[in-house]
Amino acid sequence: MAQDVRSQKADALLKSLQQQQGGQLKIFLGAAPGVGKTCAMLNAAKECMQQGVKVTVGLIETHGRADTEAMLQGFNILPRRELNYHGQQLTEFDLDAALTAKPALILVDELAHTNVPGSRHKRRYQDIAELLSAGINVYTTLNVQHIASLNDLVLQISGVRVTETVPDQFIDQAQQLVFVDLAPNHLLDRLAQGKVYLADYAQQAVQQFFQLETLTALREMAMKLVMDHVDSQLKTEQDAKARSSDYLIKDKLLVLISNRRDHEYLIRIGRRMAEKRQTRWLVVWVDTGQLQYQAAQKRLQSAFALARELGAQTEILRGPSTLQTILPYLAEHRINTVLVGAGSKRRFQPWRKPLYQQLINSGLPLEVSVWRAAERSSMPAAAPQASTTFGQKAGYVYGLLYTAIASLVVLGLSAWLQSGNLVLVYVLSVVVCGLKYGARPAIFTAVLSFLSFNFFLTEPYYTFFVNKNDDIATLLFMLVIGVVCGPAASRIRRQFLLLKEANRYSELQRDFAQQLTVINQPDELWATLAAQLGQALHCPVHIVATTGQQQIIPALKQPLQALDQAMLDWCQRHQQRAGRFSETLNASDWTAFPLTAQGKTVAVLLVQFSPAQQLLRPDDTDLLHSLSQQALNVWQRMQLNTELESSKLKAEMEQLRSALLSSVSHDLRSPLSAMMGSAESLQMLDNQLSAEDRKELLDTIVQESGRLDRYIQNLLDMTRLGHGTLKLERDWVSVADIIGSARQRLKRFFPEVELTYQAEADMPLLYVHAALLEQGIFNILENAAKYSPPGEPVLVFVSHKANICRIEIEDSGPGIAESLREKVFDMFYVVADGDSKRHNTGMGLAICRGMIGAHGGTVKADAARVGSGSRFIIDLPLPETQAGD
Repeated sequence: MAQDVRSQKADALLKSLQQQQGGQLKIFLGAAPGVGKTCAMLNAAKECMQQGVKVTVGLIETHGRADTEAMLQGFNILPRRELNYHGQQLTEFDLDAALTAKPALILVDELAHTNVPGSRHKRRYQDIAELLSAGINVYTTLNVQHIASLNDLVLQISGVRVTETVPDQFIDQAQQLVFVDLAPNHLLDRLAQGKVYLADYAQQAVQQFFQLETLTALREMAMKLVMDHVDSQLKTEQDAKARSSDYLIKDKLLVLISNRRDHEYLIRIGRRMAEKRQTRWLVVWVDTGQLQYQAAQKRLQSAFALARELGAQTEILRGPSTLQTILPYLAEHRINTVLVGAGSKRRFQPWRKPLYQQLINSGLPLEVSVWRAAERSSMPAAAPQASTTFGQKAGYVYGLLYTAIASLVVLGLSAWLQSGNLVLVYVLSVVVCGLKYGARPAIFTAVLSFLSFNFFLTEPYYTFFVNKNDDIATLLFMLVIGVVCGPAASRIRRQFLLLKEANRYSELQRDFAQQLTVINQPDELWATLAAQLGQALHCPVHIVATTGQQQIIPALKQPLQALDQAMLDWCQRHQQRAGRFSETLNASDWTAFPLTAQGKTVAVLLVQFSPAQQLLRPDDTDLLHSLSQQALNVWQRMQLNTELESSKLKAEMEQLRSALLSSVSHDLRSPLSAMMGSAESLQMLDNQLSAEDRKELLDTIVQESGRLDRYIQNLLDMTRLGHGTLKLERDWVSVADIIGSARQRLKRFFPEVELTYQAEADMPLLYVHAALLEQGIFNILENAAKYSPPGEPVLVFVSHKANICRIEIEDSGPGIAESLREKVFDMFYVVADGDSKRHNTGMGLAICRGMIGAHGGTVKADAARVGSGSRFIIDLPLPETQAGD
């Protein structure tokens, strides 16, 4: 219970925040035209102007009323946009000009208006939605008959189907609904006086909405709508403050629709039920694998579009039958209210119960609401329409053909086989027809087979009479088997098609997932996604990467037209589908789908569906969403990896900076201090110093300057290694020469250290950069000399095996702990341990590893063979020409 309270509070807070974001919407609602909505809106706008608010009139429809035109004086009026439509110049609301002006408040009349073709959006409420997103407050007007969920109720009241409707979900976003009321009698008087419509339209209006009982009913609907909106806002405030004490587990409403009937009325009823109960709701259709004709697909597409407009979730389930598929779904999602249509009686299967009765008898804790629509609010069943199509006729034609072929085969075999065996030939034709064309053609084929068998193979022949009881039993047996096997074969076929489609869907996802595992670059990711979708949809697919500079992958053969580019830009900015099969810039040949992650559009999916395709199939939408989501997940993984690498690099750079500062403070300051002290002593005490003291001070300056020079050289070498600017100028050189050169350098700095060199006979030449390799070896020798006790030699062993030349340098010092043998090669490792410790390696070993690695070799630290010293092992690859020597 506490969790439900927290969830409701969170939802309420989110809803409040969403209402506060962007512009504020205020709707002036009336029961009919002429009640004074526009005048009320203008009066409210004048009050805002008096308070200093910048108000602009975007569009006001005066309908020739002089009093309304007079009220526009003093307002800043936005010029209308001119559009050419079929040779006529029409004017429309200029959305771009309004966005450019960006007033604090704009007035846009007639919310339910349909824009002139060629406008950016199909409907005016979409224009207002874009204004709200830009942070502009909007005042608008609306009649109650234009609300989508009330469309069927308005039809029943007035007998008129209103085609221009506004989704309830959009009206829910309004911060305020202002009910503008006028008594029906007064409204009829205004109509008679010509204050509502001009004389040409007044008579037509009387025949439609302007009747006393109709206006009264519409007035009641408007009042109830405003009260429901106020109640909803109050409950949202209470939930946000957790003041309500009657929290219960909310119901879930499922609206089950069919594509064989117009079930949009069910969706509108579901919206009203969900709004009254304050519950979540969804619209579901079950695909049983039956052949889908274009009319049924279009009907289903329209139903789902309406459901999404009214705020419902939509889902397509797949299974052998509606009941078998929906029952597990209801149990799994704990749905306790189902809204279904009453359906129609089955003339050929009177024993089958309607779906709502099967749901009631299912044993689930369900509330089943059944609604039978009025005849004029529901389209006729699709089955009669389907029977007139070529596809359904073909099934009966082929059934007749199969029966004729079976009859010829049976007549040919009748001399050798008995009639009981010949029945199987007819059964085979029924099964084939059922598999290819469905249940009804199969039953038709079964009846034809019954008549053919009776006519050709039962006595008396070539008549429909039967003399033998055995023949009667055979005929009845064949008819029963045909009627049973035909529909069974049809069901098997549907299940096979469903399984095939599901397997295709799964294989596409699996193949795409396998391809994604080896992708590391965004361009490669988008190219793979475009190729996979293009192969699946059989149409051109391109990805427009919007992060950074706009890039189309793969490149288009021809550049996008101005309309297509505008559609693409709008999709990117508003993160909504645009172009063909949408409500925005649908004159384009392309359809744009936004790919969003972390609240921003990272790419846009451009799909050019076939011109013959009249609607966007739900399967295509699911496929696009599924594969795109997988690609977005991989893109996010790439971004995370990049951010992690960047963070790691920053941390390493910070550590290096700290280490460098600490190292500079010690390794640069110490020799400088010693040199400055010696120089000052020479300068101040020159006459008092003996020759021996003067020589000692000079030696100190020389030694410390050499130490400083080596340190600076190490810094430069490490910088070149880190930035990859170190170039190898290779040449043939012997190992002995490199060791000898490093030995001479060591003697200058550590003259008391003895170096013992041992090498195998016939050592091959190395193809290396001699100076770099010598520097690397010298750093190890210097490290060994620094820690070796006085009088103990540093040992150098050189050997080769196969294609490796091994150099081992061993000292007799304190050694390196096993856990630290790898760390000594880290740059500034000594600083991390504290620069006051004697056991330090500085940068010498790090530089050594870098230089050896540049030659393709390795270096590692190990324990000495004898004693407690350390042994450094260098492995260098030998050239192939000498590896086999």
